[in-house]
Amino acid sequence: MTGADLCHFSNRAPDEENDQIGSTSSTPPGAVTPRPDLTVDKRLPGIIHNCIGQVRALNTPPQTPRSRSQEDTSHSGASTPSRTVVKDIKDIKTEGTTIGPVLGKLTIGISEGRGLRPSVDPYVVCEFQLSQYISEGPISPKESTNKLQNGGSGISIQAAAGKGRPMAIPMRSRQSSNSGRDPNAPQETTNPRWDHQAVFDVVGQHAEVDISVYDRTNQEAFLGHVRFCPSLKEYTAPYDGWFDLEPRDAGESESVHGQIHLKISFQKTDKKHYGPDDFEVLKLIGKGTFGQVFQVRKRDTQRIYAMKILSKKVIIQKKEIAHTIGERNILVRTAMTDSPFIVGLKFSFQTPSDLYLVTDYMSGGELFWHLQKEGRFQEARAKFYISELILALEHLHRHDIVYRDLKPENILLDANGHIALCDFGLSKANLVGSETTNTFCGTTEYLAPEVLLDEHGYTKMVDYWSLGVLVFEMCCGWSPFYADDTQQMYRNIAFGKVRFPRDALSTEGRNFVKGLLNRNPKHRMGANGGAKELRNHAFFADVDWEALAKKRVVPPFKPKLKGELDVSNFDPEFTNARAAALASGINASTPLSPTVQAKFEGFTFVDESAIEKQFADRSDDFSRTTSREEKDDDDWERVEKSDRMSGVYQSQDDIFNGRFED
Repeated sequence: MTGADLCHFSNRAPDEENDQIGSTSSTPPGAVTPRPDLTVDKRLPGIIHNCIGQVRALNTPPQTPRSRSQEDTSHSGASTPSRTVVKDIKDIKTEGTTIGPVLGKLTIGISEGRGLRPSVDPYVVCEFQLSQYISEGPISPKESTNKLQNGGSGISIQAAAGKGRPMAIPMRSRQSSNSGRDPNAPQETTNPRWDHQAVFDVVGQHAEVDISVYDRTNQEAFLGHVRFCPSLKEYTAPYDGWFDLEPRDAGESESVHGQIHLKISFQKTDKKHYGPDDFEVLKLIGKGTFGQVFQVRKRDTQRIYAMKILSKKVIIQKKEIAHTIGERNILVRTAMTDSPFIVGLKFSFQTPSDLYLVTDYMSGGELFWHLQKEGRFQEARAKFYISELILALEHLHRHDIVYRDLKPENILLDANGHIALCDFGLSKANLVGSETTNTFCGTTEYLAPEVLLDEHGYTKMVDYWSLGVLVFEMCCGWSPFYADDTQQMYRNIAFGKVRFPRDALSTEGRNFVKGLLNRNPKHRMGANGGAKELRNHAFFADVDWEALAKKRVVPPFKPKLKGELDVSNFDPEFTNARAAALASGINASTPLSPTVQAKFEGFTFVDESAIEKQFADRSDDFSRTTSREEKDDDDWERVEKSDRMSGVYQSQDDIFNGRFED
């Protein structure tokens, strides 16, 4: 068997053929943004006069605290600063995979490297279909000897007669001897031995494997990477061989050299359905109104995922069934297409009491967490994130999905520093072309003015307004419309001026923000050409969009990670909690009636036969339900316009004109 039988290997080795942002909000954490005050005259001409002439104080505005979404919020009463949230759900082709039922397991053994750039603690990030494995550092010579003697889990390397492939050599024989060195001091190596193994759930026919090598002790220095497309066929023996490390761009060519040895195999699976028992709860990483988000380990593959667990009873009480099913459907729709910048849904299933969404675990954490620590980003770093977000939004809009909740809390970083958009709890599907929707939802600081003012509804253009707010916040450190009072924030969005700090953005960057923050959605950037209009802006003159779409642009920042279980990039408020104790009470709620259970039919992603049978066998004792449980859940879409009008009123066209101060 040749390597070509199993994989297409383009780079096979030749012999192988500071301070935190924010102040505490006046709104309690987890609270829903109040509807605009209806006790005042809705027209309020005096407010229009006052707001048009209003100028923000010369002092720097308070930096914006954390936003809250009802499905992904902090524990009520926590000390973490809070934003308030309103709750109601083709030119550049990105590179990804088609997602479906689990086909099998792809096993990649990462045994050793040779000829690498000298490093003290080299480790590996292995990515397949958006799932990532993060290794520990190289094993010591003693550990290597024990593994070889005990037949441990390491990958053995066979000699290839006539091909010049060396045998595995213990690390101590590779280290340069120097009697003057401290024997306990960290030693550099060019030939690390790892003996690590990553097992991935295969949910599509075609996808790349990307293996990157970094040095933990040298500011996450990049040592090289390997890319190949595995052939998903079963063979009697794994393929093993050496692979050349390659640079990510031309600027790294001189510093990248060496090879790594891999052992690759694929095994089919007949398992069609999954449940909570297939996962081990590790850490709490988020908590919301409807449930919690946990870091979990899949028992058979040991793969690390994020699992959102939603209480059916709470969903029913808050009349959010259609909304929750909508989130799942959007995740399935995006998972079955090919965007690398949208978090991937791997499994969804349910029990009589809860719903489960299992997605890829993004170990880099929330972008908000990094923005909170650093205050603001340099323009180049912000531009990188915004560029990848444009491709993510373009993908959603192309599939008739409006996102409606773009904010740093909903943007995750992976182990390499790329972004992934998550949490589709406020998104809406099937919004074709310039069609409008009228649901009042979103996070207050990011609401577009037409959501507040336009009685005819709004289009997908609201996402580009939110993107403009996000660019400003990343580069300036605060939201351009933030105020302690929600009603004042509505006024700022509708009429307030936007003032740019002198050193925050280039001229091109300011013009880009101004184009997105045009209060008239018909004149907003993107109204005529969609995402292509954004990509063609001078702000992105130095962006290679084709390379970016294939994740071939080097991220300006890489999260520091100790291993694949690392949760240091998530809020300690959650990660310090005892996840196992919290998870133990999840299934303890009172069973729901078959009629109510039927409302969740179709939630399971892989196979519903088991849960459907369980519901069918339920006793008729639960057949009587309350009128609240029986009520159709579609009324969350029917929000009267008067319910969301504040002391803002559209009385003349010129209120949509941009108001900026440089």
